[in-house]
Amino acid sequence: MRLVRRMWLWGAVVPVVAVVAALGVAVQVFRVVLERTLDEALLSQAAAESVSLFDAPDGRPHLHVEPSPLAGEVRTFVPATRLYGPDGTLLSVFPPESPTVYERVLPEDGPTSRLETQRLGTGLRLRVLTVQVRSPKGVPHVLQLVASLGTVDQAVGTFTSVATVLALLLGGVLIGIQGWQARGLARRLHGIADQVARSRDGGMVAPVPVDEPRDEIMEVRLALTEAAVRVRAAREAQERLIARAAHELRTPLALMRTGLDLALRRERGAEELRTVLEENRREVDRLASVAGALLELSAAGGALDLQQGDLRGLLDEAAAGAWAEADRRGVSLRVVGPDEADCRMDAMAVRRAVDNLLANALRYAPRGSEVRLELALRDAHWEVAVQDEGRGIPETHREDVFTPFHRLERDAGGVGLGLSLVREVARGHGGDARVVESPGPGARVLLTLPGR
Repeated sequence: MRLVRRMWLWGAVVPVVAVVAALGVAVQVFRVVLERTLDEALLSQAAAESVSLFDAPDGRPHLHVEPSPLAGEVRTFVPATRLYGPDGTLLSVFPPESPTVYERVLPEDGPTSRLETQRLGTGLRLRVLTVQVRSPKGVPHVLQLVASLGTVDQAVGTFTSVATVLALLLGGVLIGIQGWQARGLARRLHGIADQVARSRDGGMVAPVPVDEPRDEIMEVRLALTEAAVRVRAAREAQERLIARAAHELRTPLALMRTGLDLALRRERGAEELRTVLEENRREVDRLASVAGALLELSAAGGALDLQQGDLRGLLDEAAAGAWAEADRRGVSLRVVGPDEADCRMDAMAVRRAVDNLLANALRYAPRGSEVRLELALRDAHWEVAVQDEGRGIPETHREDVFTPFHRLERDAGGVGLGLSLVREVARGHGGDARVVESPGPGARVLLTLPGR
């Protein structure tokens, strides 16, 4: 079902049907209330009439409405009053033209009063109150009051008509409003669908319209726009990475091929062949380093196995693993920070990131200096800082060093993927990695991870 029809159904038709059903119940309640009010009026009038039926000087029973000075004014709406004698004959009636329900009514033993509804042949409904009354001498009589229910039916009918018209008007207004809203929502959702399709096909992300309301749909569109921008950036970064990786792999392969071609062009001595093989061995090692780094970078961008672990213990293990290289270079290693650091992380991925930070720091640390691993908790995030005392990183290159295959010095070793892997791991955890201002000489790289 289309959105417009669904909104018409659930936003207009269903509410109107519910309103109509509620009005039907209200009409019945209204009728019951009116009839109960009429019954109470009949009982009140019968009570007043019955106590003075026999107060005439001669003791003859009589009705008090007829001689009243207001009889002419009330006769059109006052309940018809009839008095029947002991033998059931009609003794008095007011008004005389009132419809006859019973020609004779005999006094009965039983309840003092009885209420009933009668319908005449004309369809008129009457409410009849019959009261058993005794004279001061104990002679039984019957007082009967008859009121037309036509006024009740008329009031209920008027209420029903007005309520029905209002319900229909309400339904029309709701259908119009829901249709207008549905068309607007459909237009906005089509815009989101077009944006998703454009992003899927690699097209440019359309800007968010400034005239749309800031509601949940806008939040979804903003989130999708942000995701599309990130996906596009990731795709472009991946394409750049593939291009640079191809270049990095092509260079040693070309050198190897050139060396082999030269060696095969003519007869070579053993020393020359040994030199060619040693050069090819170095290029093979370089290829292996690039391939290994690419595999690590690919693993860092994959799904993480997040579990609670001790980040301080992981740093101690990483420092212990790098101790042999540090000792060979004449550099000391020190880990500072809290003794325990509870962190939700992928321990293997974080260990690879820390190992790369330590490898970079040891590569540039001068002999006799110190490399520090500093751990601190700030704003619910763990900060792992690796500080060396080398030449540092120029401010203009502090972001470039995280670009794959970017190296400040071509002869410094490595393939230029270590810091890219560090940032990939950090962002996969919801953190980040960046170069920050060092309090002393050297470079300071900061890795942040969520505390929980």
